[in-house]
Amino acid sequence: MRVQFLRRTLPIAAVVALAAVVGQVSWRSLQAAVAAPPPPAASIVRMVSPQFSGQGRDGSHYLLTAQSGVRDPKDAARIMLDRPVVTVTRQGGETGAHTVSQRGVFREDNQSLTLEGDVQVEQGAGFRFVANNAVIDTSTGRVVGGGVQGQSDTSAVRSDNYAVSDKGDRMVFKGRVHAQIKSK
Repeated sequence: MRVQFLRRTLPIAAVVALAAVVGQVSWRSLQAAVAAPPPPAASIVRMVSPQFSGQGRDGSHYLLTAQSGVRDPKDAARIMLDRPVVTVTRQGGETGAHTVSQRGVFREDNQSLTLEGDVQVEQGAGFRFVANNAVIDTSTGRVVGGGVQGQSDTSAVRSDNYAVSDKGDRMVFKGRVHAQIKSK
């Protein structure tokens, strides 16, 4: 009798124990899924009056400021700037270029600055340029861009593309270049 009792109750007890284990695992999984916090949203870092400064290989110093900036949430090295201003001071304190534009993108990883929208450059020697865009390598001081018009007291130039190097001493204009040199 005892054996018959165990033959009937042991399988039932095993099924009940298995059901309890499966039920507990299911219940805890459901609770964990419901109670799990939502994944964090990509945080946007906004900057008011950001400033970046550095030194080029040629010894010149630059200061980049802007009205505001936003760090790209998908690329931490990319900072989008509103109304950036770049001031370059040459070795020995000589004023280099002062550049303003509507918007820009500064890349901290490769120290490059892309400017767009009414890019205006004033050189210490009286040169003034207006361009559609400019890409500045802040480590070398090289600048390339498109759609430029420049003038000074004695000359004027207009071209589709331009490149500036050697601390501003070398300027190359390409594509429908029109230049005018006035005699003194």
